[in-house]
Amino acid sequence: MRTTFSQAQATRLSHITKLIGDSSNLLILFELMNFGEKSFNELKRMTGINPVTLSKKLGALRAQGYVASKPSGVENHYFVTKQADDLKPFIRNVKTLVLAVN
Repeated sequence: MRTTFSQAQATRLSHITKLIGDSSNLLILFELMNFGEKSFNELKRMTGINPVTLSKKLGALRAQGYVASKPSGVENHYFVTKQADDLKPFIRNVKTLVLAVN
């Protein structure tokens, strides 16, 4: 049976697929969900994303409400918000796929 989505559901589906379809977003969310709060430099090292792209992606994720930051000394530390909880099942599946590779 075919599922019919409301306009709001279709919009949310589009938003989520764009969010998780971006490898940089996915890497950032994966690292923050699995390893907790991180500084910009830690995220840069962990993900291998160039600094300009990382800055843009973190800004977009913050604007969308999935990531927040707080000052810690001279750096900002980034962490996932409650809104990102909706993505945890997907991130958990990505982790399972990564760990399954021999």
